[in-house]
Amino acid sequence: MAVNAGAIDDALQTALDGNLRRLKKKAKEVDLREAKDAKGRNALHFAAAKGRLGICEFLVQEIGLGVNSLSGDGETPLLLAASQGKVAVLAYLLDRGGDPAKPDSGGVTPLHESAENGHTEAVRLLLSKGVDVDPIYYRGTPLHLAASKDREEAVKILLEHGADGGADVNNKTPHGPTTLMLAVDDGLADIVKFLLEAGADPNIPDVRGKILIMYAATRKQHEIVENLFAKTKPVSSVPDWSIDGVISAMEHMCLEKMTYSVKEQIAYLKSHAKEAFGKRDYLEAIYFYTQAIEEKRDATLFANRSLCWLQMGEGDRALLDAQQCKKMRPHWSIAWYREGTALRLLKNYRGAADAFVQALKRDPESEMIKKALTETMDALKNVASTGGHGQNPGPDEPAKTVDISQNNNAPQKSTEHTKDVATTSSMEETKPNI
Repeated sequence: MAVNAGAIDDALQTALDGNLRRLKKKAKEVDLREAKDAKGRNALHFAAAKGRLGICEFLVQEIGLGVNSLSGDGETPLLLAASQGKVAVLAYLLDRGGDPAKPDSGGVTPLHESAENGHTEAVRLLLSKGVDVDPIYYRGTPLHLAASKDREEAVKILLEHGADGGADVNNKTPHGPTTLMLAVDDGLADIVKFLLEAGADPNIPDVRGKILIMYAATRKQHEIVENLFAKTKPVSSVPDWSIDGVISAMEHMCLEKMTYSVKEQIAYLKSHAKEAFGKRDYLEAIYFYTQAIEEKRDATLFANRSLCWLQMGEGDRALLDAQQCKKMRPHWSIAWYREGTALRLLKNYRGAADAFVQALKRDPESEMIKKALTETMDALKNVASTGGHGQNPGPDEPAKTVDISQNNNAPQKSTEHTKDVATTSSMEETKPNI
């Protein structure tokens, strides 16, 4: 049936509001099996995110919407229900054949969502279905996320199931730190205690060669120092190896002198980032670039980290770094080029074309930029010919706490981004400057 966009939006909003009587009327005007918003979410996605059980039952059992239907970002209704802690809907979708482990296109699973948001009933329900307790994506495992948000009960539940499943609390996230490091960094004393009791090792150094008790003592986090002390091996540079002695020593000791100067540290981090990038381990490269940026905010570091995000298909994050790079060096062609490439990945072809034009003004001889602009203009024309606008609209949609930036229809990773690291002399600055 031919229906205008307004009628579709109205039907989706009705599902979101939970008005079953009105939705049944709308079902006679709109094919709810085909009705989707700009992000590819259907009525079941909206209803699940809001916990509208009656609406979900109607959509699945009478309309025939699939419980594992995917949005443009690869989200299932079940994932959105888990994100919002809508346990009744979550249980219903599971009973109807919903996949409890299905990740979205960014690698986020329902367990990631429920754990990070502290929805313990949802965590228990998902684990009861036998899902992997330790699925991983670029931000880490559900345990990492729960610990970083001080979700004490969720951490306990995950550790209980992790012990049964052989999960190792000393495992690092894809970008470097252990769960214990994250908890200490955030000052989460209770989580630190739980992790230590579960067998986390406080003697694992970070990339600077420093152990956790040093950081906690420097910040005078007495309770955390006390928790760490019993399981931390003595440090020879601290003559009075006691809780107060460690805190006192850190008050008078420059942490940088224990390892490297800031300049040496940045060089160390950049060299490891370059090595990781060369191995196509972009997550690890991002970690090292992030550490270097924390030492010194530099436009080239943001440009290089943006490139890593591009390689991973993470357009939103690539765009943020590109824009920061542009802010710091507005006359640098690469800053504009990175922005254009990120916008193109996000299918904002009009914005991408504008950015490439600005990049070309700053480097008129660059064949790489010329090619990017030509391809983007072609894409923009193609979108226009099919009635599109060349950029992603942003209507209201169910809230989801985890940032999802990768689009199912995003261009496949190619060598395009790799080539711009080290090609012509005009682009030499885009190499990871180590």
